[in-house]
Amino acid sequence: MSLSQSEASLLECLERMGGKADAAALASKLGLPESSIFPLSSLLSTKGYVTLTEEVNERFRLTEEGERCAKEGMPETRVMGMLESRGGSAPLTDVSAALRPNEVSAALGWGRKTGAFAIERRDATSVLVLKAAKQSELDAAIRRMKEGGDTSRLSKEDQALAVQLKSRGLLEMKEVKRLTLAAVPGKHAAEVSLNLLSSEIIRSGRWKEVTLRPYDVRASPPSLKIGKRHPYIAFLEETKEIFISMGFEETSGPFVETEFWNFDVLFQAQDHPARAIHDSFQVRGVEQGIDAPEDLVQRVKATHESGGGTGSRGWGYSWDLKIAAQPLLRTQMTVESVRYLASHKEPPVKAFSLSKVFRPDVIDARHMIEFSQLDGIVGGEGINVRHLLGVLKEFGHRLGFDDIKFKPSYFPFTEPSIEAYIKHPTLGWIECLGSGLFRPEVLAPLGIKFPVIAWGIGIDRFAMIRLGLNDIRDLNTTSLEKLRQWGWW
Repeated sequence: MSLSQSEASLLECLERMGGKADAAALASKLGLPESSIFPLSSLLSTKGYVTLTEEVNERFRLTEEGERCAKEGMPETRVMGMLESRGGSAPLTDVSAALRPNEVSAALGWGRKTGAFAIERRDATSVLVLKAAKQSELDAAIRRMKEGGDTSRLSKEDQALAVQLKSRGLLEMKEVKRLTLAAVPGKHAAEVSLNLLSSEIIRSGRWKEVTLRPYDVRASPPSLKIGKRHPYIAFLEETKEIFISMGFEETSGPFVETEFWNFDVLFQAQDHPARAIHDSFQVRGVEQGIDAPEDLVQRVKATHESGGGTGSRGWGYSWDLKIAAQPLLRTQMTVESVRYLASHKEPPVKAFSLSKVFRPDVIDARHMIEFSQLDGIVGGEGINVRHLLGVLKEFGHRLGFDDIKFKPSYFPFTEPSIEAYIKHPTLGWIECLGSGLFRPEVLAPLGIKFPVIAWGIGIDRFAMIRLGLNDIRDLNTTSLEKLRQWGWW
């Protein structure tokens, strides 16, 4: 059986190295990238010249941020020390200033999860208060993992902690494949078959020793990888087309909003936890007033303080215009729905919006700090919960998701409120939307006198199932290799 020149060179090198060597050593000896050894070794194995042994190990090492935490301590440990040194509390702005921007959310999330500290409102200032002395088990673990190595050598406890460190971007894991080639006794490099003759081969006389491969003029040319739309973008466009075909009007708005439109119009109290810095991105250096008529501002103020003319008792506090005027990155697309209602006061109304929203969160397979949300409203005389469930089921059916279930829930701006779940084949039931009927405290200040159903859909979770992904972070991949592996391109 003939060998190509590359195959023969590899086999001769293997024989010079004693008949056995791994791919990395062969690549170094031949001056080739290690990736070139794998296809050649596979061909030699198929032709019976070598046997292959493959060993796969998962290796870990700390990222640059992880090495910093191993040296200085985990951010939550530093926050704990700061609170203890200050008598048990500190302004949230001081805590944020003492940490790097990417550490704030993780530290506060750990404190909330463990009950170690919590955010409280004192004299219109957000204060972080020590609740219980806790120690982060990640602190000792990250120091133990400082040198890196094979994950198989870690204890079961450290393997679980390594997964947490990885989710926080402090540790990275990589599968390392070690391929070992062993020459088959009695098999040596046979005649070499070449694709073409070079002047060097002709001058040296080696042309007498080689065989030229036959050229097949009927062979197909290599396939071309043409450009296509990213499958996630195509999915979002399909989603828009479904709602437009159902008679909805698309609306849009800016990423940077005021708390007035993002929270106050939606009857979320100014001391609601979602309005603290750990659940929304505050924007600095932007001078932005409330772009709403003064009478609307006053009606929202009255609704918060006493219920206004809605029949509600309101929240019973003194509403602060300065808080309402603060800029932030919008946290949900419902802000576009209430903006639409403010200028469309006559029924019927049918509108939707689909774009990015932003929330501080611990990034993992189901959560991102930036994700797409689809919000929609239908308003008119006689609109009720049955219409809401019908719209949501019809939308899910058109996207190909019939496995949807609903359950009662609570949201500050709807009553009744309903959550919906879809089933992911790997991750199980995933919450995908919140919905309900807008409360009078939302509609009355806007001048709306008819019922309105509303919903906010985490459309990325629908996309994960449609595109066969287990990790929400892969939706935004720009890796052509990954896209082709998944069969999208």
